[in-house]
Amino acid sequence: MNVMTVHNRFEEQEARRVRFGITRGQALLFLATFALFFYLLTELVFASGQAAEIHIKEVTVRSGDSLWSIAVRYQEEANMGVHELILAIKKANDLQGALIYPGQTLIIPVSE
Repeated sequence: MNVMTVHNRFEEQEARRVRFGITRGQALLFLATFALFFYLLTELVFASGQAAEIHIKEVTVRSGDSLWSIAVRYQEEANMGVHELILAIKKANDLQGALIYPGQTLIIPVSE
C-alpha cells in the first residue's frame, strides 16, 4: 500500500531561485565566437576581391611646375579629376603640403 502525504496549501513553500539568462562565461564565449566569425568573414571578402591594377608614371618636376599643373597635364591618363589626382599624387609621394621642387621625382598614378 502506498502512503500519500497531504500537502498543506497554507504551508509556506520554500522559495525556489531560478536563474534566467546566460552566465558571464557563456557571454564571453559568444562574443569571442562572434568576433572570430566576423574577422574570418571580412578576411574572406577582402581576399576574394581583385585589387585594382594601378600603373605609375615617374615625372621629374621642372621649374615653374606645381601639383596643379602636373595634375592637369596627366588627368586624362589617370582618368581622374584634377583635385582627385592631386590627392592621389600627394598620397603616392607622401607629401604633406603642395610644395614641390625642380628636379624632384614624383610618382603619378595613371590607369592603362
